[in-house]
Amino acid sequence: MNFYEHMAEHPLKPQAKLAAAKFAPKHTDFRVESNISYLDSDDAVFSESSWAGPERSAERKTYFRRDGSAFLTDTKFRSQDVERRLLEVLEAAGRVTARFTSAGALYRYWLTQVVDHDKAPVVVDSKFSAKFLNAWKTVHVPKLFAFHSTHVKAGQDLLTGQLAEGHAPMIEQRTKWDGFVFLTEAQRGAYVERFGDEERTFVVPNPVRSGHVDPPRPQRNPAHLIAAGSLPVNKNVAASIRVVAELKLRGLDPTLNVVGHGAQLGALEQLAGELEVRDNVIFHGYSDQLPRHFASAAIHLLTSTNEGQALVLIESQQQGCVPVSFDINFGPADSITDGANGFLVPHGDITAMADKAELLIRDPQLAARMSAKASQFAEDWARRDIVGLWVDTRNKAAQLKQAGAPDKLPEFTADLQGMDFHDGSVKIRFAHGVPAPVDGQFELVLIGRDSKEVVASIPASEAAADSAAFAISTGILAQPRVADAIGDASVKFSLGTRSETKRLRLADPALVPYLTAYNNLSFKRG
Repeated sequence: MNFYEHMAEHPLKPQAKLAAAKFAPKHTDFRVESNISYLDSDDAVFSESSWAGPERSAERKTYFRRDGSAFLTDTKFRSQDVERRLLEVLEAAGRVTARFTSAGALYRYWLTQVVDHDKAPVVVDSKFSAKFLNAWKTVHVPKLFAFHSTHVKAGQDLLTGQLAEGHAPMIEQRTKWDGFVFLTEAQRGAYVERFGDEERTFVVPNPVRSGHVDPPRPQRNPAHLIAAGSLPVNKNVAASIRVVAELKLRGLDPTLNVVGHGAQLGALEQLAGELEVRDNVIFHGYSDQLPRHFASAAIHLLTSTNEGQALVLIESQQQGCVPVSFDINFGPADSITDGANGFLVPHGDITAMADKAELLIRDPQLAARMSAKASQFAEDWARRDIVGLWVDTRNKAAQLKQAGAPDKLPEFTADLQGMDFHDGSVKIRFAHGVPAPVDGQFELVLIGRDSKEVVASIPASEAAADSAAFAISTGILAQPRVADAIGDASVKFSLGTRSETKRLRLADPALVPYLTAYNNLSFKRG
């Protein structure tokens, strides 16, 4: 639905109280510069661009109905050295019925009238749109945001790491949304562990495209590998080329089929030359025959640094192409059972990925068994009722919307105040800033430095208005020279069904405390 075309044919409900125009352009002698006609009529003007004042100090775009009456003016100008915008909605007689100072405000007003009614969900899957829909308050319709990629920056810890730039605004203002939809259960679990509110999170995976391959079906080559998809930096296809170079050093003669295009193509071609595997790598560019490419290859390498679901894995499994993937956030572990229908290797481990690829190349019987299991998994996955999952999500979100807002979680801090050392234990004191009475519960969450998993979750031993403390056994902390020494510490605050986790910090946010393997408290710049 086009916003402007809809407004041309459906008048907006006038504002209950028309906002006054606080600022107006100094010059109003607008001169028409150009116009655009309706697509089906050269005689009917759809929009008109004009300008006024010296050096075009004001610009205006006017939109018209088919009868020639204006329904919207959009004026941009400077006032008091600030860029201003004034959008005015007009009835057919020319009277202003609604006034806004931003396009987002107008869009939200229009969207409310179009969709804010019972039985309708709103699913926002654009990070750009979501930024100005954060402020959209709906009465009836549940407002959901769908994540299509990881919500933390690549390589960051799921519990304490920085949020992905595009997703941070929605998560930080999550109380303004009625629910979040994730592609995988793993990502939903990671979000809930950090932010809580399990009831208002949902999982709806992407549907799998048809895997039909027209006859004759290509013959699978046991030494053919494939890397498929677009070629940006985060897809990390360079790692696939390095795997091929490693296999060649082991006396094998592999062929890597790179199917896709993107900004990294030139750099990848150069890398293949530098590693002396240019003859072993075929760059196919974009292809609409991806299932055929998968059917002719034996091994699919997925070397991305992060994914939302990695649907391409299931598409390769459809054709019996066995995936070997870095175990990243998120997606691979949802479709690969390690050693059964594919292999998962540590993120970035080229040697481990080459080991698994070599195993499949040298053991055709193993490759055949895993190929059959991959195909069966993909077939079972394709049977999932995605539409039904969306209907269930809509119904559940609507029920929650009708029930009202959940318990509001008070704002809190996690500012370290000090540590007291006792025989067999350490007390960590921190300021939380929640005024009395404190109804919620505080927990200290200790994260393993290498595994990034929760080592311990310790309830507060004492809590008062504004501050609380944790008593920690030195047996938990004293893990000298072990692979998974405690590193990060966070404070989790829970109230009812809602919770939030914040990194333990000093009042100076640039300094972050962490626990060392030697039972010390140290600081690093955050």
